[in-house]
Amino acid sequence: MKNGRINIKNHNIFMKRKLLCESLEEFRLLEQDEPLALAVLGAPAGGKSSNMSSIISAVKDARIEDTIKHGVNLTVDVLRDEFKSQKPIEQIRGFMHAFYYIKGKAEENPKEYGKGFKDIQLIWADKLSKLMPSLQIQVKDNELYFQGKPAIRNLKALQDKSINAAEVLQQLNKYQDFKRVVRYFQNKKQEDAITKQYNVSYDESGDEPAKIVGGLKQLHKKGYVTDVFLIHLKNVATNLLQNYIRVLSGKDGGRDSSDAIIQSYLDIEKNKNIYKNNAEDNLKTSSNALRQGKVKAEVVDTIKKANVPDDPKRGDKPIDVFTEVSTRDPYEVYNAAAKELSPEKNNYS
Repeated sequence: MKNGRINIKNHNIFMKRKLLCESLEEFRLLEQDEPLALAVLGAPAGGKSSNMSSIISAVKDARIEDTIKHGVNLTVDVLRDEFKSQKPIEQIRGFMHAFYYIKGKAEENPKEYGKGFKDIQLIWADKLSKLMPSLQIQVKDNELYFQGKPAIRNLKALQDKSINAAEVLQQLNKYQDFKRVVRYFQNKKQEDAITKQYNVSYDESGDEPAKIVGGLKQLHKKGYVTDVFLIHLKNVATNLLQNYIRVLSGKDGGRDSSDAIIQSYLDIEKNKNIYKNNAEDNLKTSSNALRQGKVKAEVVDTIKKANVPDDPKRGDKPIDVFTEVSTRDPYEVYNAAAKELSPEKNNYS
């Protein structure tokens, strides 16, 4: 726009590109029989990202490759960055919508979502109320109030010029405080993907299997093939070593604490049978087999042939294929790191 006028030439170029992208996406969707939901799970610092690349090359399933490269990525870290790229005031609105979204989930399933609702209530009551005093924020009887009115019906209050949304957001913890709002954002993106029947992928810690299975059940009912890969190690020391190596090398920040890694690992170990019990096919392989392209033929064949119709003999299961991937032992990780790290950083050996 220049002097109040839209540049028609640039606008037309933009619209043509947009229509072309949408047409290509529709063509891809026509080529696939059923959309795929791909979940790669595992405790932090377990190597989910590297194993995802190995899965593409080893399994050679066009649906998996298409999903990872072109599908909607619902990974929390990715969505956190996308959410935080929005205008600050839109992010504040997102926190408000997250309150009501998690409230609804908690009413449906108090056991699974009760803690999450308490968390989002505390963010508003203990933090945001102090950072935006002009809103006169209150949380009572499971309702959020702006200036004495339910927030959902008083959005205009956020237009108060005394609110510096950017400064407010800087006072929040970028991981813990944004965790709940990103879950709301994730649900919103997933609903949009389901409507358009786009392939979806995400990686999670996997330590809340009931929630993950519940999400996969929703996707499965909408016609999605559901593949789950659990990157799970025989020894949590592998995760701890890999996280420490990230700190030394500067990769991914190495932000996960040892306590959080161990707790996530123990929760997965305790509850991983929930995944197995909700899957039609249960498979096993290793990260070495994936990396070397030596996955057993029956494993590859089962993954490629997965489809939505349920096998009457095995019941109506929300997961079509569950594959547990064992990874390197601590000695392998240590020896590999010793070779990779520079002499300056390699002072722990």
